[in-house]
Amino acid sequence: MFWDEKTLQYVMAHADDDVSRLALQPAPAGVNLAFALQQIKGRQKAQEKLPDFFACQEIVYPPTVNMEQCSSTLTAQYKASLVAGVTFADLSGGFGVDTFQLSTRFSHGFYVEPNESLAQMVQHNMGVMGIHNVEMLTETMERALPAIGTVDWLYVDPSRRDTHGQRVVGLAQCVPDVVANKAPLLEKASKGIMLKLSPMLDIREALRLLPETTAVHVVAVHGECKELLFLLAKEAQPLTYTAVNMGKSETQCFCFTPEEEAQAVPTWAGKVGEYLYEPNAAIMKAGGYKILTSRYPVCKLGPSTHLYTADEMLQSFPGRCFRVLITMPFHKSAIRGLTAELGKANVAVRNFPLTADELRNRLKIRDGGNTFIIGTTIGKEEKVLVVAEMMR
Repeated sequence: MFWDEKTLQYVMAHADDDVSRLALQPAPAGVNLAFALQQIKGRQKAQEKLPDFFACQEIVYPPTVNMEQCSSTLTAQYKASLVAGVTFADLSGGFGVDTFQLSTRFSHGFYVEPNESLAQMVQHNMGVMGIHNVEMLTETMERALPAIGTVDWLYVDPSRRDTHGQRVVGLAQCVPDVVANKAPLLEKASKGIMLKLSPMLDIREALRLLPETTAVHVVAVHGECKELLFLLAKEAQPLTYTAVNMGKSETQCFCFTPEEEAQAVPTWAGKVGEYLYEPNAAIMKAGGYKILTSRYPVCKLGPSTHLYTADEMLQSFPGRCFRVLITMPFHKSAIRGLTAELGKANVAVRNFPLTADELRNRLKIRDGGNTFIIGTTIGKEEKVLVVAEMMR
């Protein structure tokens, strides 16, 4: 339906070529050039983001906007690990990456997507990937719900663009509107609902709109927050937070409850010790600040400074670890000496009155190298520069 032999051969022959340059060249006879260029661009994006798709030559890729919005294989696999049962429905199917992974955890599923051309691509891809337990519904979420019946789990990934393609921020502005449709969604889901939300969303505000939430998962990949997952249930349950950071060699997972964070009494640091620790991005987004000093033998630098210190290296700490070379007060004489000693360094700030660029300009230092200069605050007012090297 999508591929012909000449176009497929063209795509594979130019798999690593610059798409913009190929677009300026005449199309060989029998090659659908516009389609081929879209496929080359999609394959190049999929090589890292969707390795399971990339391994199958006959996969058909959608326009760039759909490739950018879809989950990665890694994050889709994590979502699938959170749920299981007999039936599920993906009510915002898109390019179907999440549907593919969810289908491995259920006997039968529904893929719902109002964009007919996108749904046809996904149906083709399901066939070449050997997935035969998913029923296709080319409808909006609201129209598809009556046809689905009751399922174990519902999954929704509301688009952060409105019907005119403009970016939106508020949860209620996303499409479909899960806030307005909570009641019928919960009625259809016997076990629960999983929502994929923007990592830019304010968690507390989302919880205010979604009080049925039983778990919040903050998912980061290589130190960058990618997704917020909210799990909702009909019956009230204690709320839990899970901060997950998936790296090349390990996955860091940190779980806590809002009550634990609220009741935790931090251990404060009077000075910077031999090692400095920075929590990973998932923990920072989840807000697990005070409880870290209860779980690990570290001290927090200050109430608004989310850096920690200890005199020993902790392999298990969920984040980056720096070996401190020197800590100095932030004033002119210290800056002059530091500039003379270091030719270049990576400059960062945490709870500091200057931005990283402003501090770098003040130091008159080039960016790069293995040394870090971190401007930060001890306690409430003591401004310092920490010179350190990253251990991991």
